[in-house]
Amino acid sequence: MSLDEFIQAAAPVLASTEAWPADRFSTDVFTQAAPLVQTRVVTLSEIPTMVDFLFLENPAIDNDAWNKTMSADFAREVLTDFTTAIATAEWNHDSLKGILETWTEAHGLKLGKTQAPIRVAITGRTVGPPLFESLEILGRDETVRRLAAGIARLG
Repeated sequence: MSLDEFIQAAAPVLASTEAWPADRFSTDVFTQAAPLVQTRVVTLSEIPTMVDFLFLENPAIDNDAWNKTMSADFAREVLTDFTTAIATAEWNHDSLKGILETWTEAHGLKLGKTQAPIRVAITGRTVGPPLFESLEILGRDETVRRLAAGIARLG
């Protein structure tokens, strides 16, 4: 189906979900996220769990995902350094990805590994829509807030 058809078909599913308070849902935000999730879901009922982190103030964190990703010896450092770097960076997915790619290369790691702690701190899960596009939609302030909460949770 076309993107417009997907958005229209998803609207009643998203409007009726109990995954988030009704006042937190934004059609504009979902319209931005729709192209990111359309190819990642098989049924419309999968959409709410794919995008809930965009509409929840504090998304639930999968403890297994947290324990696995945050046990990496670089987890705290990547969260801290990325938070600092994005505070004044140009706010678009290419810029955000470039920041993490630079950090990743400097530390001799792979991007998939270094973005995992960021994804879990932001979404609560290890899977979801593309990370940097999601951060762009979520916005700088909320992204920084969630990263800081992740750092605090590490103790």
